[in-house]
Amino acid sequence: MIGLEKTMLSFFVACVFSLPSDASAFAEDATPIRVACLGDSITAGARVDPTRESYPARLQELLGGGFEVRNFGIGGATLIRTGRPNIWRDLDAVKEFQPNIAVISLGTNDTVGGSRRNWEQIDRFEEDYTSLIAALADLPTRPRIVVCTPTAMVLTTPGLSEDRLADLTQRKTRLQELCRRIRALTRRHEDQNVSLLELNEVLQDRPQLLSAGDGVHPNASGYLAIAQTVAEHLRPQPKRPNIVLFLVDDMGWQDTSVPFHEQATEFNRRYRTPHMEQLARTGMKFTQAYACSVCSPTRISLMTGLNAARHRVTNWTLRKNASNDRAHPQLDFPMWNVNGLSPEPGIERTIHAKALPAYLSEAGYRTIHVGKAHFGAIGTPGSDPRNLGFDVNIAGHAAGGPGSFLGQQNFSAVWREGDRVWDVPGLECYHGKDIFLTEALTKEANKAVDRAVAADKPFFLYLSHYAVHVPFAVDSRFYQKYRDEGLDHTESMYAAMVEGMDKSLGDVLANVERHGLSNETIVLFMSDNGGLSAHGRGGTPHTHNTPLSSGKGSAHEGGIRVPMIVSWPGVTEAGSVCRQPVIIEDFFPTFLEMAGVPSVEQIGGVVDGRSFVGLLQGDQDQAREARPLVWHFPNHWGPEGPGIGPSSTIRLGDWKLIYDHQSQQYELFNLAEDLGEQNNLVAQHPEVRDRLAGELAEYLISVEAQMPINKATAEKVPYPGPAAVAGEDR
Repeated sequence: MIGLEKTMLSFFVACVFSLPSDASAFAEDATPIRVACLGDSITAGARVDPTRESYPARLQELLGGGFEVRNFGIGGATLIRTGRPNIWRDLDAVKEFQPNIAVISLGTNDTVGGSRRNWEQIDRFEEDYTSLIAALADLPTRPRIVVCTPTAMVLTTPGLSEDRLADLTQRKTRLQELCRRIRALTRRHEDQNVSLLELNEVLQDRPQLLSAGDGVHPNASGYLAIAQTVAEHLRPQPKRPNIVLFLVDDMGWQDTSVPFHEQATEFNRRYRTPHMEQLARTGMKFTQAYACSVCSPTRISLMTGLNAARHRVTNWTLRKNASNDRAHPQLDFPMWNVNGLSPEPGIERTIHAKALPAYLSEAGYRTIHVGKAHFGAIGTPGSDPRNLGFDVNIAGHAAGGPGSFLGQQNFSAVWREGDRVWDVPGLECYHGKDIFLTEALTKEANKAVDRAVAADKPFFLYLSHYAVHVPFAVDSRFYQKYRDEGLDHTESMYAAMVEGMDKSLGDVLANVERHGLSNETIVLFMSDNGGLSAHGRGGTPHTHNTPLSSGKGSAHEGGIRVPMIVSWPGVTEAGSVCRQPVIIEDFFPTFLEMAGVPSVEQIGGVVDGRSFVGLLQGDQDQAREARPLVWHFPNHWGPEGPGIGPSSTIRLGDWKLIYDHQSQQYELFNLAEDLGEQNNLVAQHPEVRDRLAGELAEYLISVEAQMPINKATAEKVPYPGPAAVAGEDR
């Protein structure tokens, strides 16, 4: 083991790529790795003893004797060359030190205006930062350059004077703008061995880590927290698997030739998805996988690990501060988080959380977003996937559907006289060409993977197709054979889109194989909600997911049970089937466990999801049988049909209870005996109804779940069961 570690140390020193976890053991055999910490007063160690308590001093302790950490912090320093003082004055000393790693943490003083005029010169920021990176990158040691977002200003720090609070309130907005610029700048310089480290979150909302009366400078505990974050970023990580999440929009449980029921159905015989079949043969098929009944809630739960009742993005999002709830004759709807997910605090009607790709990016992944985003409303930070931690964004924006699936129509809604908000961005090179959107996204996804492989980075590819969402279009590659088999025009378009989606899966897997990475890549296949069936389809409404009841927008199984397959070479048993229920928020902790990201704490301190890595390893995890799954939809999607409407739902074991917000009545089903939810057993099993209603109410109360308002009484609809409390403002 010692010999292996010595070999690793030599490799890391030669490449200046990462650091050994305990280099002090080899100080006698290796030249210490030199770490230069460049920054302002937070690097210098203001408000504490800098020789013992600054973050570089604590970093030296954490990394040990195999490193030489030197503090180049300058109190009050700005990055801007014409600012005073600036970081450039010590650059010659940094060069003389010849660092193997340079950690740059600047930006706090660049938010200062007035007589210092730093903010007034902020247009120089990117140019001067680029020059600093170039100066360091040209050193003979070719150092690894770690660019940090500046630590947060914490306005709740005890003892802030009115003047100090007013000053920081103004500068905090500027600081968030700088963080966005720094993230973008880092992405542009990855080819110069530059990586991003998010320090902005280390002190965020943690006033106990700030010096009293200050709001900017940490105390000794705060400096230690910064040092721990930097050390974790610098230490070597085990080889991480690549991860591909292949998410399909509005794909139903039956929209595939892979049978997720106990036996094949007519729908399984209709659709052609050979690559899904191959994925199921090599991996594990989940027959009881769940999402939310509409898209945005699913996507926010995926990104945050939070249940929709907690994050409150309970319906689909689009325009800022605008609800997409349809008018209801008896109910008004709560002030839910119509603006979606925000990486920044203080954005109205959003859930502020740290998204999955931000964690993975910090762990060294190239995070790639391709396709539908639908995380945040237009004009909010969450509308751009890059603000959530994705290094690459291709075709993702605020809208949840495409203007068109056809390149000949420029993927625009103009052809249907639709709002241009639906136009798919970033694919101009395909405009006017005979190409389907699914194919264009696949080509771009494979190019992004090629670049990640060339950079020797593990990748997280989130390929989130717009298919098979409306507006359907003719994919001429596959359409005609379904017409020839007797399907109507609409259903032929739909079946062809399903087959095109499957071809995309095959092309992505083939590209991974071309790089020789199949055994190092985990592939997860999932849909964001049940298949569309209430409208827009050929044939009889509410039947397209049979044997499941209803479809998209419904609390019945057809609206929330979705196809899911996972292939993890060396872990999942080929051709295996998991019948344990999993739900969309479980993906968040699962991905992080797969990536080796430890001890994740979501903003707010809670993660609702539960990792299913154990299930992939073949563990039965019977404790899941006692775990309730909860859905909450205090909204009105629009169409009518079985289970469609404002409701709260719980599944526990084989029992499922739906609480209708309008009637305040229940549906109770035993899914093991009645998968199609045809027999309401409320009258036969009142004790089960009461038990599940109590558990559902307990959870909803614990997260302060929002409820609709009865128009006639102006009162909120009570929570289910005896736990409903009149007059509580929720």
